[in-house]
Amino acid sequence: MSINQHGRAFAPGISLRPLLPWLLLAAAVSITMMVLGAGRGDRFLPALAAGLLVALVVGTGLGINAPLWSRGSHPLAGQEGPAVVKEALRCNVWLAAFVYAWGASALFAMYTLSDLVWRHAFQYATGAAVFAASLGIYGILLGNARNWPVPPLILTIAHGGAVGLGLAYMIGDGKLATLRGDWAANEVFLWGGIAIIALCVMSAMTQTRVTRSGTGDGASR
Repeated sequence: MSINQHGRAFAPGISLRPLLPWLLLAAAVSITMMVLGAGRGDRFLPALAAGLLVALVVGTGLGINAPLWSRGSHPLAGQEGPAVVKEALRCNVWLAAFVYAWGASALFAMYTLSDLVWRHAFQYATGAAVFAASLGIYGILLGNARNWPVPPLILTIAHGGAVGLGLAYMIGDGKLATLRGDWAANEVFLWGGIAIIALCVMSAMTQTRVTRSGTGDGASR
């Protein structure tokens, strides 16, 4: 297991830092396009902007997690195995925080900088911001505490399941076809929910690989 200059364990080769400027730029462009679409009543532009950002997030998550699923290689072998898995899951947490922060920013921007009106916009935006901050703090703690175990699988399942139920309700209730002012917010909920579910699935696959490889809680302490 490698130790950085701050005395914390880290996994070489797994980091979001090189991609962070591009993710932030993509989020800014996405939000700008969504505001323009919301102001013109163009439903396609916000959906396109959100979908492209989610594709970038999911692609980033796959780039981090997919190498750990390969049966041809053994990335979990040796003493660095638990650190690699823990850092991958930490990146997933940061990506989820990024999605919630993007959602909060998009909601604030669309219902502040355009003529679109929805009375619950700032409530949901604030809630998403709180989720983003909470996940960000958890990601920091997960990286600073060397004795923290790999996050339990049940938390990942609960997170993904809750978001999945919310999406199922929204789609089943016909909210994507609404003509009211929340139509733009529903695009944020839809695409943000897809991103969170995808990240949860990837995390679950990585955590399952941990269990099968015998590098669970005990080995990661």
